[in-house]
Amino acid sequence: MNKTTDSFGSMKRREWGRRGGKATVKKHGREHMRAIGKRGASTFWKRYSLRPAGTSDFAIVKRESGEVIAFTSGKPF
Repeated sequence: MNKTTDSFGSMKRREWGRRGGKATVKKHGREHMRAIGKRGASTFWKRYSLRPAGTSDFAIVKRESGEVIAFTSGKPF
């Protein structure tokens, strides 16, 4: 298994992301992070929609093509 896919490598990337996020909050503040989140959510909902998939899951679907890109449960398709 290579270092980019094993759990040890994932933990490293996750830790780096956590530290980077904390540094960004410290440098720019919570309002900056809140604005980034709002822009990201707005873009997501313009591009994708949720559709029921089975009894207790939803599919994330591209609005333009109708292509399923993921499930909210994380299960593969």
